[in-house]
Amino acid sequence: MEPMHIPEAPARIMPTSMLSSGAEDLDALCRELELTPLDGHVPEDIWGHLFIAGSISALGRPAFTGEGTIYRFDLSPGRITLKQGIMRPPCHYADAAAESFGEMMEFRDLGLTRISPLLGVRAVLSNSPIPLRDRMIVTTDAGRAWEFDPVSLELVTPIGKADEWIGALPVPWPFPLILSTAHPAEDARTGELFTVNYANPAPGGTNGFSHLIRWTGRSFEHFKLIDAEGDEVVIQQCIHQVQVTRHWVIVQDSAFVVEMRQMALDAFEQVMPIGPLRNWLGAGQMRSQRPTTVFYAIRRRDLKPHSGGYADNPTPVRAYKIELTDESVHFYCDFEDDGDIINMIVPHTPTLDVSEWIHEGETLLSGDEAGVEVAGMQIPCALKRGRIGIHRIHVPSGRSVSSRYVEGEATWGLALGTFAPRDQSAPIEVMYFNTSGFAPELVPSRLLEVYGSRVDVAGLPLADGQPPRLLELDLTTGTLKSYAAPNGWSLLSPNFIPRKGGPHGPRDGYIAVLAHASETVPRQHGSTGEELWLFDAQDITKGPVVRMAHPQLDFAFTIHGSWVEELRPSRHDYHVDVRGDLDLEFIRQRALGSWAFTDLFSDTIGRVMRSEDVETLLTMAVFPKF
Repeated sequence: MEPMHIPEAPARIMPTSMLSSGAEDLDALCRELELTPLDGHVPEDIWGHLFIAGSISALGRPAFTGEGTIYRFDLSPGRITLKQGIMRPPCHYADAAAESFGEMMEFRDLGLTRISPLLGVRAVLSNSPIPLRDRMIVTTDAGRAWEFDPVSLELVTPIGKADEWIGALPVPWPFPLILSTAHPAEDARTGELFTVNYANPAPGGTNGFSHLIRWTGRSFEHFKLIDAEGDEVVIQQCIHQVQVTRHWVIVQDSAFVVEMRQMALDAFEQVMPIGPLRNWLGAGQMRSQRPTTVFYAIRRRDLKPHSGGYADNPTPVRAYKIELTDESVHFYCDFEDDGDIINMIVPHTPTLDVSEWIHEGETLLSGDEAGVEVAGMQIPCALKRGRIGIHRIHVPSGRSVSSRYVEGEATWGLALGTFAPRDQSAPIEVMYFNTSGFAPELVPSRLLEVYGSRVDVAGLPLADGQPPRLLELDLTTGTLKSYAAPNGWSLLSPNFIPRKGGPHGPRDGYIAVLAHASETVPRQHGSTGEELWLFDAQDITKGPVVRMAHPQLDFAFTIHGSWVEELRPSRHDYHVDVRGDLDLEFIRQRALGSWAFTDLFSDTIGRVMRSEDVETLLTMAVFPKF
């Protein structure tokens, strides 16, 4: 097959269309579109359903603060349809109504999230749609995961009751700041789901906490992570991912610096003077990531059945520390291990700081000034070339038995990975990644002030940049193949779709990506410049086998996805009472009675929390929806 002709821009430039708001979707109950091939043909052996999560935000707002949305692509021979749903947890309805109750109730964009001084933190369900053995969930790093119905795309229930989680800040908010992971891990054999609940340390204040949680569809079991010295493990950055092997549960202190305390203090400052608290609670300027990746591994045999404690009385469990050179946000493990030795695949992304975003008016590496069209975009590019590490780790000692690295010009801006569905006991043989490449027009110069000591500025491709790519890595041979996106295109959210009927090898299927075009790319009839592309996994270098579009297609900023064979509606066999979770008297007593330093604000916040306004807002705007 001859490579298709894809319209492109006169020169490489990153599209800003990935920030298109899709705001018209927010009031829609659901959107359904039938996509049309622009070029190529829909494969006859395609099947199942592809879910991709994203965040809808208005122009100029940080992309991660928008409303969570899920796209479901229904795949059949010759036909692909799209259904979209908006994820609306209780805080969504509170946000929409808060403006009517005055400034102290309103939610505001503060960094990576939205915060109300009196109501708390928005949970934006936009990171990962994850199929479990008996349900589907959608996740976020700052909030509880929720089950959703794969058929209707409506939320069903939060996972875990309010008193089964501990807020990272002891403030009596109806919607507390809960730090968890966007990538919990399930053992499909046992039905055990492993997630986390933690809080970062604060100089002069609390030391934080680190809990591993086991859930099997009933109550949570909390385990407090203890290091070799008997001290509680301290998470310095963010636990973005958890993986499970036959003998271990591994959590990653990910390269994602989230200044949650500073955001919360910004919210408090709208209510009361808190200047002295800023230094005491560790809020300050932008800080760099640690130049290593730290993992903590817990033996599963130490997690005896029904041995976990409650949130306020967790069971201690030993965690073994592993530290690898260069930071990372994601990692992957073979389920089978050798008892003490695990196999890890780690896309190392030094200086990639997706916790920072572009501010309007600041100077970019290209020399230009950031305009409103890019303001709010999470910075997509690293200042150093990424590399993929293939590691064998002796967990008890934390040492690498062997490490191989794959890198080249194609590994600039390593992003998300995917691989073929396989039996849980089979190893990962081939992985696919998308990259952002390097776009100096989307990297603020201020990052050099933070990371400059680690960056070869003279070696940065400032003149021409590097194109976004789709990569294939053979883990056995270390062979790397790539497809470079045409000028003006970016490829997001790669996902593997197996061929119907097999064979089910590591390349027997298709890689789906969401393709975004810049304004400088000529539009074909029927295309908005936002398209679904399918690549044959046997040879991605040939380019897409089909490009799908629709005149109304407007993707949000999308992240991870999952493919499933068939749609199964929620069984509704697990339920958390939202009204019970929002009992204001319980919330106030629990928060104000748990941490000593809250005495500094308990009078002010507590007095307002006892006002009738909060209860009225919840009664009018939230409870009728649940």
